[in-house]
Amino acid sequence: MSLEFPENMREFEDKFAIKKAHDPKVTREQVMRQTIQETFQAYLDYAEDGHYDTGKLVGNELQVFDLKNRVTKKIQPLTGSFEQDFETNTDKLLGYLEDEANKAAEM
Repeated sequence: MSLEFPENMREFEDKFAIKKAHDPKVTREQVMRQTIQETFQAYLDYAEDGHYDTGKLVGNELQVFDLKNRVTKKIQPLTGSFEQDFETNTDKLLGYLEDEANKAAEM
């Protein structure tokens, strides 16, 4: 993908370094959660041919909200957390997020 949507930990660390340079208070966890959420949203927007539903990382799950701000889908991480999933097997997580975005778009 790109630094906007890192596909591995090296790309993520580059993205984090850039964000940290612009905002010294930003944490690694904040950037990782933002990256996961934005990546899921990009998959969802693509699956829906536009931005209709919104994916938000709430606690330890991704929730999909419709235009009326109702939760239409809850997505659990593959392991203990999405952050852990990203760190241990980014490819698997990205495939999972894409599949779940496609399922959410079909609802």
